[in-house]
Amino acid sequence: MLKKKILVVYFGIGLALIISFMDQTAVTTAAPTIGTAINGSASISWLGTSYLVATCAFQLVYGRLSDIFGRKMMLQVALSFLITGNLLCSFAKTPVQLYALRAISGIGGGGINNIAMVIVSDIVPLAERGKYQGLISGATSLGNAIGPFVGGGLAGANQWRWLFRVITILGIVTMAMIHLIIPLKPVTGSMSRKLMQVDYLGVLMSSASIMLLLVPISGGGGTFAWSSPTVIVLLIIGAIFGIIFMIVEGRVAKLPILPLRLFRLRTPCLISFQSFFIGMIYFGNLFYVPIFFQYCKGYTPLVSGALVLVYTLPQAMWGIGAGFYISKTNHYKRIIASGAALWTLALGLQLVWKPSTPLGVLIAFLEINAVGVGFSLQTTLIAALATTKPKDRAVVTASRNFFRTMGGAFGLATASAIYQAVVSSKFSQITSLSETEKLNLLDSALGNLSSLSSEAGRQVRNAYNDGLRMVFLAFTVFSGASLLLSLFIEEVLFAKDKPTEPDKSVQIDDGSTPSTGTEESQETESMKSTVSTERLGIEVAAVPSAGSKVQ
Repeated sequence: MLKKKILVVYFGIGLALIISFMDQTAVTTAAPTIGTAINGSASISWLGTSYLVATCAFQLVYGRLSDIFGRKMMLQVALSFLITGNLLCSFAKTPVQLYALRAISGIGGGGINNIAMVIVSDIVPLAERGKYQGLISGATSLGNAIGPFVGGGLAGANQWRWLFRVITILGIVTMAMIHLIIPLKPVTGSMSRKLMQVDYLGVLMSSASIMLLLVPISGGGGTFAWSSPTVIVLLIIGAIFGIIFMIVEGRVAKLPILPLRLFRLRTPCLISFQSFFIGMIYFGNLFYVPIFFQYCKGYTPLVSGALVLVYTLPQAMWGIGAGFYISKTNHYKRIIASGAALWTLALGLQLVWKPSTPLGVLIAFLEINAVGVGFSLQTTLIAALATTKPKDRAVVTASRNFFRTMGGAFGLATASAIYQAVVSSKFSQITSLSETEKLNLLDSALGNLSSLSSEAGRQVRNAYNDGLRMVFLAFTVFSGASLLLSLFIEEVLFAKDKPTEPDKSVQIDDGSTPSTGTEESQETESMKSTVSTERLGIEVAAVPSAGSKVQ
């Protein structure tokens, strides 16, 4: 039975997750309308890409900083970025302004998701973590469910600026409640000593590398020509910074934000790659399914939001069910593999979507999709944590989330390039439209479709559908790669009858532990002792140790 304090913590982080995911899905649902309003439909995928680029650039940082400064403090910092970004977005006048300000929200959104999952890992024994991660899935799915209604309703009423203001208000309320009710205590140690522990060079190199790589990749073929000097220079500099980052993490940093030794372990390494593919299809499909409903089916943003709810809400049920199954049976590999298989099937079925496809068929395919998502999103984290040490839980969680979000950024960029290329090609074959009309339809689809004749409208919708079909084909291939990787994950039994030390969180080094020279010992030197969750203000049972591998 859940302890009272754990319930309080769950309530607090649940609120933060609801706001974070509501922010993502609400903006995604409203994106076509926002793009039309600011004359940026052709580039509106940058609304999602800028968010994901910023999330990727700073997501790794949150895990280690929460070790140094405490979970609660970093959760509040993340909420502050989310609130500030949304408030500023509500005043944006141009697409460039909106995309840049949306990146500020991305810095916060990634941190909220990271810290929430780390806190769950702190307070719940490994053997029971499946069911509680499932409950976290419930909070994220609730946010996903509310978001489309908020985004669709406000966009349909031409009040998209109030979408960002509503998120701002809710974020402020949530931040105040977290400050008052979550009993997590700050990590002990002076601020100066804490600041000395930060891997500043790693933070700088990782953030710069990620942004310099993702911006040209996201804009290549659209905003920038692939052969342009801008793309080439940014990619080269980004790659150089990435190499420097790897050297810093492996040889220089005493407390690296991404310990490279984790990639010498089979399952965490596989989970990282699988999470990359999961991010590509999850964020990409979440962005392009509403576009299908609005561009191809002609539904309003509000109706589109309601239909996305059919896709997102069942994910909670399947996620909770998967978590309870793992806690009961000790088997997570079969759930991860089954989820990948069902997800691949569902994405393959999306290839037959047409403007004339009955709504019932679309919903049925989305329900299969929901099972795959529910079985996949949180279970991969359980596998990664089960095969690594407790002291690494924050960086393992941050790493898993980083690769998933990085995949989302690449997925949106890839999908946007495919979509733009196919739709532009199909438009060139429509002789009844002038070049100006074609450009307007590519840039502001919703505002111009209603002015077309029935035949021209049919041709344009088919062009949109052809572009989306190729996007869904790419997602199917990525999901198949995720399925293949899941087959090689090793499974570890949770030894429920062999408790070890209490769950731990990081404390700052007092400088008394000598270094032995290895990467892991250098981290130990910087994290000399640990603090039990009792120090965090939470009373929990001892953490069971990992048992034998399942052959």
